[in-house]
Amino acid sequence: MERSPEEAAQLPPPPLDDEGERRRAAANGFHMFVGNMGAEVDEAFLTRVFSQFASFVPGSARVKRNADGTTRCYGYVTFAERQDLEAAKAEFNDQLVGTRPVTLSGCWRNEEARRLTPEQLNERCEMRKRLFREREAEERRRRSVLSD
Repeated sequence: MERSPEEAAQLPPPPLDDEGERRRAAANGFHMFVGNMGAEVDEAFLTRVFSQFASFVPGSARVKRNADGTTRCYGYVTFAERQDLEAAKAEFNDQLVGTRPVTLSGCWRNEEARRLTPEQLNERCEMRKRLFREREAEERRRRSVLSD
């Protein structure tokens, strides 16, 4: 029996119990940046911390590492639901995860960037570069005034 769009919208999302669903949620989910992590934090540790949220995508925890294998003290986790990302931020931002207080933020850039054309992306990059150069110049002017 086929459901109407209204009925389908009222149904809860299917559980993430098969690998295909997990990969789809990881690709289309809500990514969270986890910064200022201690050296002892690894993927298993992040998984233990964030798996308490229902839509945490198993296997999505990633710790960025240098070529020699040491941690770069930041990583990412993925949630299938935005409200779980927000709840995780509210609960753990500036809290100890391991030995250091972590900084959490949503990674909206990928969602936004997918909607832009290459020309729009280039224009945005150029605008940001121009703003950065203007801020640097202003900072140099301010320093020179202070040093005089």
